[in-house]
Amino acid sequence: MRAGLRIQVLAFSLWLVVPVAHASNTAPTRSFTTDWLCDNGRMLRFNAHPRRPEGDAQLTYIGSRVAVTATPAASGTRYESKDGKVVWHSKGDEGQLTFDPLLSEPITCRLKPPGRSESNSQSKK
Repeated sequence: MRAGLRIQVLAFSLWLVVPVAHASNTAPTRSFTTDWLCDNGRMLRFNAHPRRPEGDAQLTYIGSRVAVTATPAASGTRYESKDGKVVWHSKGDEGQLTFDPLLSEPITCRLKPPGRSESNSQSKK
């Protein structure tokens, strides 16, 4: 009977400790979502898994959310929608967006510095 109680106490102790150990290892090294300020004053939001840059991602621009997939690029990262109307090519802190029919020509966007909320910057306009 004592052995059974000892196993139960051990199991309960592990149950208390294990979730804490896993929680500390779940934070990614990069954010899933990045905000970019485009030359026309509009915001682009890009969402991709930081450890799977070759996978699918989401791009939101002027309220339109589009699924994009990584495609080969000579440098930087390039994502394209299935129909080819949306292309996002970034390198470092700068990127270029093609979004047919929302944009008549490609625009340049720059990575928004962390810590500035969108609501604060828009309220000053």
